[in-house]
Amino acid sequence: MARPTKNAEERRSRQVIFRLTEAEYNALRALADRAGLAPNELGRRLLRRGQRRLVIKTYRRCDPAFLAHLGRIGHNLNQVVKNAHIFGRVSPRIERLCAAVDQMMAQAIEEGCDDP
Repeated sequence: MARPTKNAEERRSRQVIFRLTEAEYNALRALADRAGLAPNELGRRLLRRGQRRLVIKTYRRCDPAFLAHLGRIGHNLNQVVKNAHIFGRVSPRIERLCAAVDQMMAQAIEEGCDDP
């Protein structure tokens, strides 16, 4: 199925090109990165806001290695639960493991993830 055509008002047919100093570009890029946007999209939103204040919601981002490690822990816990359902027993060490995971998560939340 083809993409519907836009009317003339919705088409982006104009291009604005201008030069920035390295410092200006770095400042724009930093703002765009914090907002999770491309620099061009940030500029477009700033233009459309008019006299209103531009509000961009940002979220803290965690280290991808930390999230991957946490995913592996979750996978292992899932396997333990599956085993518990099959064999009807759970190792007494599981409670300590869960407490350690809770402590690790609380510490990560307390320290906060790095800002983008």
